[in-house]
Amino acid sequence: MDLGRRIAGTLEAATFDRIAAVGLANAELNRPRIRRSVLELAPLPLGEGDAAIVVAAGPSLHRRRSLDRLRASRFKGTVVAADGALGACLRAGVVPHVVVSVDPHSGRIVRWFGDPALTAAPADDYFRRQEMDPVHSRDEIGANRALVELVNKHGPAIKAAVATSAAPAVSERCEQAGMALYWWNPMYDDYERPDSVSRRLHGMNRLPCINGGGNVGTAAWVLTHAVLGKRRVGIVGMDFSYAPGTPYAKTQYYPELVEMLGARHEEAFIHLDSPLTGERWFTDPAYFWYREVFLEMVGGADCETYNCTEGGILFGPGIRTLRLEEFLGDVEKGR
Repeated sequence: MDLGRRIAGTLEAATFDRIAAVGLANAELNRPRIRRSVLELAPLPLGEGDAAIVVAAGPSLHRRRSLDRLRASRFKGTVVAADGALGACLRAGVVPHVVVSVDPHSGRIVRWFGDPALTAAPADDYFRRQEMDPVHSRDEIGANRALVELVNKHGPAIKAAVATSAAPAVSERCEQAGMALYWWNPMYDDYERPDSVSRRLHGMNRLPCINGGGNVGTAAWVLTHAVLGKRRVGIVGMDFSYAPGTPYAKTQYYPELVEMLGARHEEAFIHLDSPLTGERWFTDPAYFWYREVFLEMVGGADCETYNCTEGGILFGPGIRTLRLEEFLGDVEKGR
């Protein structure tokens, strides 16, 4: 556990080194598609009232049947989904008002929108190994084909809040599906520094620079309160961890940990108990870092944050942990 925490403490600089160059290159390639700023989402009629649900793609989303329960509640507020949760939302009959995408990976992220070009299982086993949407791991090609149809059907009703760092394949796919694209820049570094990458990027495209916490789930939460102006934000599926019993080999960064640590890779996993369910979940250094960043950000957020995930490790000061029906009930009663 101590090893995992030490590695997590080094990830901010490592993440910048890994994604900045690719993200900036993608921003240049995306320039011809940029017509709207994400700030133009604020006045649009995206749900009723001041409450929203952010849907992330953690394993609790499926274990707790959060989307089925959300649909049954007839929630009238705003629904914002991370790209990895889009397929689960649409299969459950929940059409998000906004879907958020930020990761610059050239081939993987477009799959969350259904990739029409995919005809055979790729050598990359990411979708067979990942825990975020088990439908893909059971039948990769069939799940992709069905997702293409769902996204094509519902795309015109969904706004896409796309970071300039996103792969051009993602923005192209969103446009193909009829989504209106609204753009923003990830905050790569300190904007006040004269040599700031973020400052240079803003000068290039004049889009707002937003601190998305290093991952799409946190970015969706930030956009929900900072751009859409929602004051009560419930979260489902944001675990930043893996469910009890998940094999280490089925975790997001397992290959990287084995490459880095060899036989000691199991020492990098961190185990924490969920205060709501009492279950022991575990996380890796990357997800633990995301969690620590979120906890740092929530204190300065101009909203009330309710973690309705019912699992995972996202708990601490500034976050109220409760069951989904409690949040939905409070919203309905105006509390």
